[in-house]
Amino acid sequence: MKTILFDNIIYSLQQSGGISSMWTMLLNSFYQENRFDYTCFEYNKKVFQNIYRKDLSIDKSKILIHKSILPLSIERYLDINVPNSDIFSIFHSSYYRVPQNKLIKSIVTVHDFTYERFMSGIKKQIHCHQKYKAINNADFIVCVSNNTYNDLLYYLPEINKNKVKVIYNGVSSDFHHIENIEKDDYLLYVGSRCNYKNFNLLIEALSETSHRIKICGTPLSNKEEQFLNKKIGHNRYEIYSNINNAQLNQLYNSSKCLIYPSSYEGFGLPILEAQSANCPVIALNTSSIPEVIGKSPLLIKNADKKSLIKALNMLEQDSILEEVIKAGQANVKRFSHETMANQYKDLYLNL
Repeated sequence: MKTILFDNIIYSLQQSGGISSMWTMLLNSFYQENRFDYTCFEYNKKVFQNIYRKDLSIDKSKILIHKSILPLSIERYLDINVPNSDIFSIFHSSYYRVPQNKLIKSIVTVHDFTYERFMSGIKKQIHCHQKYKAINNADFIVCVSNNTYNDLLYYLPEINKNKVKVIYNGVSSDFHHIENIEKDDYLLYVGSRCNYKNFNLLIEALSETSHRIKICGTPLSNKEEQFLNKKIGHNRYEIYSNINNAQLNQLYNSSKCLIYPSSYEGFGLPILEAQSANCPVIALNTSSIPEVIGKSPLLIKNADKKSLIKALNMLEQDSILEEVIKAGQANVKRFSHETMANQYKDLYLNL
């Protein structure tokens, strides 16, 4: 029987997010699995601040608690010392960790190249050093999209293509259409609000309309709150933080549409979550987004106010709305969490 060590460090690094969601779906698939034994490596009680980890049931006998005098801010960048490493066949880290024991087969999942494209300075240097070390030491590399695969070959052209595979992220069954739910006229924004996500551009566009918006992500900073109040007013937006999948599914189902104007994504999981809930998606036709969203008249070519407003106006046409929802229902079938998990399990067996 293959014995896998899953490194759950992502639960200590973020409270929510696409990587945490993907990792949780993978771990959930092992409950009824008899081809593998597994252990989860975890770091401290902070893991339970992660909304996905709180709802994940792992037998205590399968959890190995990491003990270190170093703070996580340092420990996260160090090679992992695996106790009793001779019992493990495969090491799979949720976020670019390398085992000290080189006899263990190592898998790394590459999620995106955001740091390379949009960050600078020491933060970028540290991240890239860790990521590239994990990639170069891996026995096999998984990319979450063809776009990420192409980025990998661009930034690390010396990589052996024969040890790289694309495995799409799956969408959780937590996201689904709710019958007879009342729709409101709110738009929905989900995720980070850093510069390349074009959140400010979206708000600038909404300032020229009467639309209201629900913002799902980290709490607003004072600066963001002032910006929103100035551009659209305090009565035209609501903020939702640290919500679970059931609550997010309600938002997808009740909202007019998801607006996802990001200029770059390694994958773009909210697109599929929204489509699963019959929520139309307006997104930018760039990076992995067209690969994930499928055919849609709501893909915009340029990140500008005019294009966003034009797409919003298209949703007022019932024929387009029906077309987009139907296409979304068909598209999500390509990205089941079972398919994702089975492809990883096949990879483990092949190693």
